[in-house]
Order: sequence, then C-alpha cells, then structure tokens
Amino acid sequence: MKRLSGVIGSVLFSSMAMANCDSQPENCIEVSQWEFSVALGAGVATNPLKDGDHSPLIVLPYVRYYGDRFFLDNTAIGYTFYDHQAFDVSWIAELNSEQAFFSRSRPGTVLRANTLSPDLNERVNLPQIEVPTSGEVSGDDNVNLPNDVSVQVPVTELDLEPKEIQPPSLTFDDLAKRKWAIDSGILAHWYISEQHKLRVRLLHDVRGIYKGFHSSLEYSYKLPFGTPKYAQLQLKLGVDYKDAKLGSYYYGITQRDTELTHYRYQVDSTFNPYVGIAYNHRLSESWQFKFTAKHQWLGSSIANSPIVDEGYTTSVFIGGLYAF
Repeated sequence: MKRLSGVIGSVLFSSMAMANCDSQPENCIEVSQWEFSVALGAGVATNPLKDGDHSPLIVLPYVRYYGDRFFLDNTAIGYTFYDHQAFDVSWIAELNSEQAFFSRSRPGTVLRANTLSPDLNERVNLPQIEVPTSGEVSGDDNVNLPNDVSVQVPVTELDLEPKEIQPPSLTFDDLAKRKWAIDSGILAHWYISEQHKLRVRLLHDVRGIYKGFHSSLEYSYKLPFGTPKYAQLQLKLGVDYKDAKLGSYYYGITQRDTELTHYRYQVDSTFNPYVGIAYNHRLSESWQFKFTAKHQWLGSSIANSPIVDEGYTTSVFIGGLYAF
C-alpha cells in the first residue's frame, strides 16, 4: 500500500527531480535504467481510525525508472516538462493514500459489540395496594386492622432519574467501503542550495471518487557527513492541505455508513502539519543503514470525526536497504 511505501519511501530515496549532478552526484539517477531495492527491518505506521489496525513495516520493496522526461517511482508516474538547475516542474499521477486506513484486509478488525440500550422511559407497573381505613373490613371476614398500616414499596433503579440513552457505537466494520482514488497534478522543486530544498504539490481527484483536491508544502534540510559522503541526516517540515470534499469522503459520516443521524458528520478543509527525520549510512556498495520517522498532526475537523480515535499518525522504521 502507498501508506507503507509512500511515507517511508519519501525519505529512503532522493527526490524525483534531480538538481546539478556535478555538485550533487549522490542525488542523480542513471537515465533509462530500472532500479530495484528492498528495505528490511522493523517499524510501524499507525492508524488513526477507531478499531483500525496499525501496519507493520518489515519488508518494503521499491521500483524506480527515469527516462529523459518520463519517470516511475513506486506508485507514482510523471513527466518533467521544465527542468532547470535550481528549479523543476513535473506532472505526476499517483494513488491517494487515504484509503489505506480503511482497508478491509487488515487483521484484527473489531465487529460491532454494542446493541441498542433499553428504553428507560418505560416503567414497571407495580401492583396497587389498597389499605382499608380503620373499622372497615375486607370481604366477609370480620377482621380488625390496626390503626397504622405501613406499606413499603422497594425503590428500583428505574424509579431514579432517567439516564441519557446512548446510541450504539459506530465501529470500523460498520463503515462503507472507501475506494482508491488516483490523484494527478503538479509537482515542483526549488533547490535553494545543496542542503535546502522546497517542494510543492497540487493534486486533484481524476477518477471522481471524492471529487476534490489536496496540496502540500515541504521544506527539507540535508546534513552530509564525510568526504566523500558516507552518511546523511535529513530533516523535514511540511503541511498537507486537504479540502472539504476529500475530508468528508474519507472521514465524514453519511447515510452510506449508518442510518443513525446522531453520527452524521461533515469535514471541513484542514491543514495537517508534519515533521520527519531520516538518517542514511552507507555500509557497502549495495547496503545502507536506514532510520526514518514521521509524525503528522491531523486537522481538528478530521480529528473530531466520530470514526477517528487519534488526532495524529506516526511512522517509524529502522533497518537496511539493499539495492539490486
């Protein structure tokens, strides 16, 4: 899934568009050559949905191909139509990663456990007890009753103040299927210097699944070690923007999910900031040590959705990358 490869892959590999190869040879890819590699290690990508299972990161395969203009990078394809030493612009198309949280193939899906609560407005009809007054008899028997008769009726929980009726919980398995979307749009890089870079993306839904768009702005800083370089530390700061149509399709609640109007929920457009860190250390010609981590905060409109349990997502991976 793209969530397993896209989140980690962006820090395992260099950018799709490459700058000056004379000054930055480590960023350059051999043209018209297929590249296959696999990351082996241990990690996890969390799922913010209620009852959604976290995804283990153990084996992550990668495939890349770059021609003069056309390129393929895992689940993304693109065409670079403007290429400059400090700036490039490409058209790309890729799978949208949101659906990965809703995959029905995840183990450990929790089925609905709660049922409708009893109606606490209903009362148990207790028998009516008539107490005759002094001197009166009951039936034909001549029975003298005491002047004071005390009848105690037990108080039940139903006689107390009624509690608010809670509707049944909406579980992960109750949700309608979210479909895979294909996004297409513009990817641009600005290589400020050898260590500083800005990336801008503006993509929209071309299959008409959620009928919206999203964008992102990212700043990255690279700190190389050694001459020639044998290791590199990379830091990233960014923010993803998701419009209301995208947010409502994946994280909103409509009639497709439940007939209970209590859970109906519309998502507004959101900004989702994130931070990331990656450390690469070359061990041999084919092997590299990799550590990557990314933490993203979900916008309040998504985080407050009835189907979202955590207002953030986190991915961590440590291991090695082998290039074939």
